[in-house]
Amino acid sequence: CGNNATFSGHEALPSVGWNASESAVFEWQIQDTLTQHDFFIDLRHDQTFPYSNVYLFVDFTFPNGRLLRDTVACTLADDRGRWLGSGWGNLVDHRIGFKRKTSFPIAGDYSIQITHGMRLDPLPGMRDVGFRLESSTLK
Repeated sequence: CGNNATFSGHEALPSVGWNASESAVFEWQIQDTLTQHDFFIDLRHDQTFPYSNVYLFVDFTFPNGRLLRDTVACTLADDRGRWLGSGWGNLVDHRIGFKRKTSFPIAGDYSIQITHGMRLDPLPGMRDVGFRLESSTLK
């Protein structure tokens, strides 16, 4: 995981499932607009999660109020149904990179809101969702 995290946060989800109307929200502050960052979504689910992938809506709010939405497709299992993440016991962890070498246009307070975009609602088996922002090590 490294220690180059600018921000890292997680939210536990309800045991009855993740409702599409419930978002995980993370807020952080940026002062350095020159450093490039990599964005990651951390997901933890149990063995009852019924899909090999999950679609997420990721809404960014910039310090000036500008809004930006991304849709992120997260592959969680291979073609044979084996989980791609790591874990122990009943839990599987995934770290999904979705933006690389990205600079922030202005200094200030940012937020990200993550919501699932699956038809099944609530979405069973998803336990935690997180967001991690790291200084980019990519050349």
